[in-house]
Amino acid sequence: MIHDLNEQAIQGRIGRKLRELRTVAGLTAVELALQAGLSQSQISKIETGKAALSISSLTSLCQILGRPISYLFQKDEEIPRVLGTMTTVAGPESRGLAWFATEVNRLSNGRLSLVPLQATLLGSQIHQTAMLKEGFLDLFIEDLPAFRDLAPALDLLSLPYVFHSTDHQTAFLQSTGFDQMIRQELMLQGIRPINSRWNWRRGQEWVILATRPITHPDQVKGLKVRIFESPILAHFWKELGAEPVVIPWPKVRRAWMRGEVDLLPTHKSHLYPLGFCRRGRFVTLLGDVSPQLMVAVNEARYNCLPPGIQTALVDACDAAGEFFSAEVVRSEAENEQINMRRYGATYLKVDLKPWQTAAGRITRALIPEWPAVRMMWDMIQQIKG
Repeated sequence: MIHDLNEQAIQGRIGRKLRELRTVAGLTAVELALQAGLSQSQISKIETGKAALSISSLTSLCQILGRPISYLFQKDEEIPRVLGTMTTVAGPESRGLAWFATEVNRLSNGRLSLVPLQATLLGSQIHQTAMLKEGFLDLFIEDLPAFRDLAPALDLLSLPYVFHSTDHQTAFLQSTGFDQMIRQELMLQGIRPINSRWNWRRGQEWVILATRPITHPDQVKGLKVRIFESPILAHFWKELGAEPVVIPWPKVRRAWMRGEVDLLPTHKSHLYPLGFCRRGRFVTLLGDVSPQLMVAVNEARYNCLPPGIQTALVDACDAAGEFFSAEVVRSEAENEQINMRRYGATYLKVDLKPWQTAAGRITRALIPEWPAVRMMWDMIQQIKG
């Protein structure tokens, strides 16, 4: 009798979940039956818990509905209640992430929470994306080049002046080419980008911080420049005559304060929250488009969530992107004034033409060495924005 009750409970659970997935997919029982090679009566019986299907039939249905078969057997108490993500830069970025966490909890009616982990415990960007792929990290928000180890073409976005405007950047990220080349590649590796609106923007522009005025690209020759782990970025700075030094982000502030590098390319929004101008007060404004952040989740973890909670997570992501970007931009303008008063920061508006010309020349020379990067470069050039 106990065995029969357990079997009935399992059949009932499978039926409820199949019906839920079919409804969310917008399929009728007839349409699902036709695609799976089953009869409508079989679908109806399984959805009402009155019949069991073979594993092969259930697998076929799950492939159509885009879920692993394990989802059908998952008990309610096995549904993830917490997603582990990581902390970000103190200040406007951390406020944006906190707002995202609150929104996830609100839209899911308390059924899902985000728990931030210290970035210092997770290693470099490449290590963090590997942890996301393997499921040790559930959700990861970072610049697109952070995913370059999984989609090598993204390394192109490590270079400056790849896009000529924010509209150009957004148009590319929403293009079919980007979907096929990057999003689908990440999906195959178990990582799902969820911010299709591309509204997580890290400030307004890139800058170079230095202890002396840097107004022309020729002035970086012989200087040590901090970079993240990126082959194409290392080549770029070498071609400019600088000496690239790879320093993981969690160690950047200490390395900068200790004088281990002479130049610090960074986001303008990071200058005051991290106190960077305490050592170097000359900020070269590069006028380059600020990077977009990708919000990605581990696909297996995502597939453990019921459709309603998935929708809550995605909707919270879209709403949080608007809040995050607005908060960063607002604070960036406010902090510029504070940075000048407190640290004597000097913001240098330089002639951008020499920087853009040098960057374009070096980029065109480097691209043939990376076939995947060249494909992305060609696609970007074809995008109008």
